[in-house]
Amino acid sequence: MRRKTVASGEGGYILFVALGFAVLLGLGSVLAVTGTIAELQSAGRQLRDKRAFFLADGGANLCLHELRNRLQRDLAGQLRILADMQSVGNYVSNNDPAGFLATYAYEAGTSLGDAFQRVNASEARLPLSYTAAGAPGPYTCTLAVLSRTAPVNRGTAMSPVYLFRYHYAIDGSATDGEIARRVNLQGTFSVQVEMENFARYALFTNQQRDAAGSPIWFTNRTNFSGPVHTNGEFNFALNPGGLFTGPVTSVSSTATYYNGGAPVQLNADRNGDRDVPTFEAGFERGVPNIPMPTTTTAERQREAALGLPGGSGIPAHPTGVYLGSSGGAMTGGIYIKGDAAMTLGAGATTATYTITQGGSTTTVTVNQAANQTILQVGSAPPTVYSGVPNGMIFVDGGTLSSLSGTVQRDSRVTVATTGDIQITNNITYQDYTPGSVPSAEGTTNVLGILSWSGNVRIGATAPNDINVHATVMTPNGEFRVDNYTTGPFRGTATILGGVIENTYGAFGTVGTIKTGYLRTFVYDTRMGRGVAPPFFPTTGKMVITLPGVNDRPNWQQTS
Repeated sequence: MRRKTVASGEGGYILFVALGFAVLLGLGSVLAVTGTIAELQSAGRQLRDKRAFFLADGGANLCLHELRNRLQRDLAGQLRILADMQSVGNYVSNNDPAGFLATYAYEAGTSLGDAFQRVNASEARLPLSYTAAGAPGPYTCTLAVLSRTAPVNRGTAMSPVYLFRYHYAIDGSATDGEIARRVNLQGTFSVQVEMENFARYALFTNQQRDAAGSPIWFTNRTNFSGPVHTNGEFNFALNPGGLFTGPVTSVSSTATYYNGGAPVQLNADRNGDRDVPTFEAGFERGVPNIPMPTTTTAERQREAALGLPGGSGIPAHPTGVYLGSSGGAMTGGIYIKGDAAMTLGAGATTATYTITQGGSTTTVTVNQAANQTILQVGSAPPTVYSGVPNGMIFVDGGTLSSLSGTVQRDSRVTVATTGDIQITNNITYQDYTPGSVPSAEGTTNVLGILSWSGNVRIGATAPNDINVHATVMTPNGEFRVDNYTTGPFRGTATILGGVIENTYGAFGTVGTIKTGYLRTFVYDTRMGRGVAPPFFPTTGKMVITLPGVNDRPNWQQTS
């Protein structure tokens, strides 16, 4: 058998090729490992970058959450326990919005070191630092709040409405190794502080009874769309019962239910299936008592009508009509001494108040366009004053035997007396939306009617289907209809506004024979947004609103 042999030249070539392949394979492995390491390093950097970004964004949002807590929880809580508005007013008069935040925007019972730090009158800061479990490092946020404009009083000296406007800037930052990221949030908000006004109620009673002590029952003819409160106990009857679309509150922890003629007191929203009112915004029982205003408020109204500073006292005046003025310029409203009758008149730009006392007639003409007020007593030459009244009309030491007319579109008026007020004809707003459910939305005219010691009465000679556009208040009496149990049925009395009374006045009777008026309350929804007649009494409770605080901020990654 012959043996096959390989030449030495061919063997060297094969060895060279094998070694070349080995080198290439080694280089490929090195390149593969190097690429993998680079990819791992890039992935690690991306991971650190994302962790730093999300930590910075989380820190900024924690700071935003803390800002909202400081305002909605802490600031609002601190202000609600204040006895009066003077301390808040000091920050307005001193133009110190940053001091206002530093003083009140912290949790009660905690260290003031956790509060805003006042940098100057216009800027306050809140530095915060967090460390999450397992986080590669701390993440921080810094909150700066700056005043946009000087704080102002949008109300009156007697009923102030303080407004603070702010801009905030939040920087959230975090690091992960050599990577640092920053996120910025910016936005605006306002803080409005005012005393709660009685005008916000659709119905407020000190006692849910009439003047004789008989309970007033809410039935299926009852319909209220605004806040309803009693310092006593409510009485409900029938299924279906009354409809309440606004919040209902009572000082009593129970309500009385008719129960088919055998009344029962229950700490419940209904009496099984027998008496079932509907509370769309809830029925809260056992709330604190809201006392009626004191005569101190009446004294301040007198001073406002005469244009006098608070606490100055009221000089003696003979029977007559007086304008609050000084040096030919209006500084107050209209002050009427003694019994009177008054008719409200409305022109395109002028409001008139025709006041009759005995055989004397006085006319006050308010020209909004010309910014002047004209007083004419009888046939005497008129007296012209610069400026317009502040809206307070006070009848002191007498009754208003007749009140009727139209509230001019630019007029905001409160008519107050020490005695009774008798409504003898329609009282309507010049601007309003008529219909079966009238509305004052979108208008600026507003009227308050207030009897301090007596009643507000719809007189026996008032027309059928009467309209009264006003918020009516009787701290020691009631809003009722004269002779409501006798005579023919008079249709419907429509009240566009609210009623605040000591006891619940009767309007008519319903049965086989109807007398007086059916009553229709239409809540003036503007009052639920803080609108109120000028110098109208407040409840002593502070109201804080925070426009913009929950709006979405502007977001930006800055690094």
